[in-house]
Amino acid sequence: MKDKLAQWGFDYVRLRFGFRTGVAACLSLIIAWAMGLEHPQWSAMTVWAVSQPTRGLLIEKAAYRALGTLLGTMFGMVLVVTAGGEIIWLVAGLTLWVSLCVYTGNLLHGLISYGTILAGYSASMVVLLTQNPDALMPLGIDRLLTVFVGIMTSLVIGWAFTYKRAEQSLINQLRRQTAANLHDISRYFAEPDNNDLNLADKLSKLAALEAQLLDHGTGSVSAHESAKTLRLVINSQLGFLAELNIQEPEKNQEVSDYILDASNKLNASAKRSEIVEPLKTALESIKNTALKKRFNEFVEATNDRLSFRDSGKTATSTLLSKTILHRDWLGARQAAIRTFVIMGLIGASWWYTGLFQFAYLMLGASVMLTLFSTADNPALTMRYVFFGQCAGALTAVLIQATVWQYQGSILWMLVALMPVILLAGFPMSHQKTANGSMDFNLVFLLLMQPSIGYSFHLSHSASIALAVVAAPLLSLVAYRLIYPTNLKARYLSLLQTLTEEINQLNKTKLTESQYNRRKARFYHRVIKLTQISDKLGMKDKNAILGHLLTGQKRLNSTG
Repeated sequence: MKDKLAQWGFDYVRLRFGFRTGVAACLSLIIAWAMGLEHPQWSAMTVWAVSQPTRGLLIEKAAYRALGTLLGTMFGMVLVVTAGGEIIWLVAGLTLWVSLCVYTGNLLHGLISYGTILAGYSASMVVLLTQNPDALMPLGIDRLLTVFVGIMTSLVIGWAFTYKRAEQSLINQLRRQTAANLHDISRYFAEPDNNDLNLADKLSKLAALEAQLLDHGTGSVSAHESAKTLRLVINSQLGFLAELNIQEPEKNQEVSDYILDASNKLNASAKRSEIVEPLKTALESIKNTALKKRFNEFVEATNDRLSFRDSGKTATSTLLSKTILHRDWLGARQAAIRTFVIMGLIGASWWYTGLFQFAYLMLGASVMLTLFSTADNPALTMRYVFFGQCAGALTAVLIQATVWQYQGSILWMLVALMPVILLAGFPMSHQKTANGSMDFNLVFLLLMQPSIGYSFHLSHSASIALAVVAAPLLSLVAYRLIYPTNLKARYLSLLQTLTEEINQLNKTKLTESQYNRRKARFYHRVIKLTQISDKLGMKDKNAILGHLLTGQKRLNSTG
C-alpha cells in the first residue's frame, strides 16, 4: 500500500497524520456542539493549527496557542468596550496591536514567536466578528472555550498516536559530526601543511544541525536545557575551527594523538571521563594561547553536554549569555510597517464605506501579514495560500448551497462537514497540493458557521468568501512592494548586520558576560547566514568565511 501511494505522489506518513488530525477535528466539533458553543468550527480549526508530528512540538505549540489566544481575546474584548462601536477606533486600536505583535514575534524564535503573533490575530477574531459590546462577552468566552476544546482534543488524540520526539537522531548526528571534526583536527595537528580543514563544508554541516535545535528544545524544561548544551558544542567547535584557520599552524603530535583518542571514544559513545580526559590532556599540550582558549571553550561545552547526557544536569552553569540568539530588528520593523500600512488602508476603507466585507478582509490580512511574515519567501507562500483558500471557500459555498440549507439541526450541519475534514489528509499528503492544504482546511471551517434555521443566500456567502480569499492576494502585493522579502533579501540584510557588528567590535576589553553575549550572537548570525546561503544553493562561502574569521579576530582582541 505504501509503495502504491508513493507511486501516486502521496506520502504515507503525512496521509496518516492528516487522517488522525481529521478524526480529532471531527471529535472536537461534536464536543464543542455538546457544550453548546456557538462556533464549534473554531475548535476544529484549532486542532488543525495545533497538531504536530511529535509530542514535544504538540505540547509546546498547544501551550503557546492557549496563551496567545487568551491574551489576544482579552485585548480584543477591552478594545470593543472602549471603542464604543466606533469603527475608526476599532481599526486604530487593532492595527496598532497586530503591528506590535508581528514586530515582537519577528524578534523571537520558535513557538514563542508563533504565540506572540497569534495574540495579534486572535484579537482580530473578536473585534472583527462583533462590534456590539452586548455580544462581546459571549463571543469572547466562546472563542476561548472553542480553542481550549480544540487544544485538549488535539493533545489527547495526538499523545495517543504521535511519536515521541526523535531527539536521539539529532544527538547522534552531532556526536558523529563532532567526532569527524576532531578526527580532521587531529590530522591537522599532525601534518598541518598537508591537511585542509575545509572550514566551509564543516560550517554547512554544523549549520544544518543547528537548524534542528528549535524543534529539539520543545516540550519540557529538560528539552530546552538539552538544546542549550548542544548549541554550546556547535558554537565552541565553530570557534575552534575558525581559530585554527587564523593562527599559524602548530605541528604537535602529542595533541594530535590525544584528540584522535577523544574522537574514537566519542564515536563509540564512551563514558564522559573517557572522552573528556584526553581532551583536557590535549588542551594542556597546546602552545598557542588563542588556540588554547578556544579549545578550552570546546572542552567545557563537551563536558557539560556529556554530563547532561548522563545525569540530566550540566557540569557547570549553562548561562543564558552563552546561548543568546540573533534578533532580526530590521525584519521586525519592516514587518510591522507593512502590517500597519495594509491594515490601516483596509480599516479606512471599512470606516468610509461601512461594508462589512472589509471586516472579513481585515481579518484575513491580519493573519496573512503576521503569521507568514517570518517565512523564507512570504510572497511565494501567498500563492499557495491563495489557491488553497480558494478551494476551501468554494467547497464551503457548495456545501452551504447543496446540503446545509436542507438540514434541520446544527448537529447534522456539523456532520455534513466531516467527510471533507476526514478526506483532507489526501491533499495534505500529495506532493502537488501539500503547500496549500492547511489553508484549505482553515478557510473551509472559518466560513462554515452553523445556526438554527439556516438560510442560504448566494450573494451573502459569495461576498464573504471573496473577501476572505482576497486577503492572500492583497498580502502577496504587500510582500512584493513594501520591503520585498525573500531568501536573497534576508541573506543580504543579515550579511549587512554581521558587517556592522564586526565593525562595532573594537579593542576595548569586554566583561566576561559581554564577551559571551557578543560571541554567542556572532556565531548564531554566522550560522543563520550559512543556513540561508545553503537554501539558496550558494556554493561560494567566501563572504561568510571572511566575516567569520574577521569577527573572530576582533573577538580575540576584546575578550
